[in-house]
Amino acid sequence: MKLFSAGLAVLLAASSVSAVEMPAFFSDNMVLQREAQVPLWGTGTPGEVVQVEFQNQKLSALVDDSGNWSVPLKPMPADRKPGVLKVAGKNTLTFSNVLVGDVWLCAGQSNMQFELRRVTGGAEFVAKANQPEIRLLQMPRVWSRTPQRNVKAAWAVCSPKTVGRFSAVAYLVARDLAARLNVPIGVIDISWGGCRIEAMTTRQAFRKASVNDEVAAAAEQEFVKLDKTADPDLRKDKQRLPGVLYNAMVHPLTPMAVRGMLWYQGEDNHSESMRYAEKLKALAYAWRQAFCKEDLPIFIVQLPPWQYGNEDPVRIPKFWEAQQYFAEHDRNAGFIVATDCGDPADIHPKDKAPLAARLANLVLFKEYGLGDDSVLAPVFRQARRVNGAVEVEFDHANGLKTRDGKGVSHLMLAGADGKFHPATGEIRSDRLIVRSPEVPEPEQIRFGWDKLANPNLVNRAGVPAAPFEKRIP
Repeated sequence: MKLFSAGLAVLLAASSVSAVEMPAFFSDNMVLQREAQVPLWGTGTPGEVVQVEFQNQKLSALVDDSGNWSVPLKPMPADRKPGVLKVAGKNTLTFSNVLVGDVWLCAGQSNMQFELRRVTGGAEFVAKANQPEIRLLQMPRVWSRTPQRNVKAAWAVCSPKTVGRFSAVAYLVARDLAARLNVPIGVIDISWGGCRIEAMTTRQAFRKASVNDEVAAAAEQEFVKLDKTADPDLRKDKQRLPGVLYNAMVHPLTPMAVRGMLWYQGEDNHSESMRYAEKLKALAYAWRQAFCKEDLPIFIVQLPPWQYGNEDPVRIPKFWEAQQYFAEHDRNAGFIVATDCGDPADIHPKDKAPLAARLANLVLFKEYGLGDDSVLAPVFRQARRVNGAVEVEFDHANGLKTRDGKGVSHLMLAGADGKFHPATGEIRSDRLIVRSPEVPEPEQIRFGWDKLANPNLVNRAGVPAAPFEKRIP
């Protein structure tokens, strides 16, 4: 009997010893962020020493009383030569074919999710995607009420076999970055069609990000409602519930070292006007805190035009205004105009290449200092009345012209009665002169202010001017 008890004690002690483990996305083929401390973390037996080896670094960490450990790799230059990362305790984890480069988070809803194989020219893009310097991490579309520490996801080498079902925008941007920078690029697809921005934001962010009281209170009500509702009674489209995608698809990655974030979302929030700018503020706060990078750059895609049923034609322009407002008032954000990248008959325009190229050019200029400011959209600076006409000045005008050589389209003026009438525009020395015979004393001006507008005003590089509605002082 004593021998049996002793044997059982040994078995129980052995079973209580935890192997060194790391989240699943620490895998073969991963990209580690260059020129930054790179956190590595996992679990093990309390008191166990974990040894980490990569390149010329040998580091150690002690597993704490809760069974957790973490250690940061020191900053490393970009390295296209595949390396091996070893993590050893009572057992050894070995990750091969590891590169050092830049890691980009690519988040949003269905237009970010839209697969490369389905876009215009998709078959050719896929066939030419044998690019081992690009690595892909697809986050599964899962949700959770509480923050998770792991998720079933692993890095893949970009190839015709792996890229077809990956995000087209994420891949196409990565392709352009890798070509210009000559460094490995890792892209992480965190998208779910129909998701709301609140789903990828934390409750705490709405409380701490200086969001206006009305938006913060509405968000808190949604979180309270979620807390009080049992799983079987929740809506089927979980991607619209507050915080649940952040918990399951974002939180597990943190505090991974990353370079920046691409955000293509809004169709499901498109009726919210300037309230969306407040929600972007909360999103930025949440992700910057989680990834331990206060200056995390966030690049936003303005929604392309679409019909949106019988909605007020100025509802989407007001949403564009909110996206632009956030980008212009956040020192680490930027945006692209996509008025020429839409399809009035399809909320998922299939020609994603021009949009992705514009986004990549913006990233290259603002984040890496490559190119020039002709990648920035001309944006309204000021307007004044001159002899019955309106003279508009732009920031980043950069050689204003029309892409078709015709007069400037989608212009309207209104007088004191507030009724808008079509107007004509001509370009003089990067300024726009607008007039309408119906409005001899203009007080308001609109440009591209319609949900289907694709104005022809562009800069020398073909980048469209941002739509606007302004009062004239």
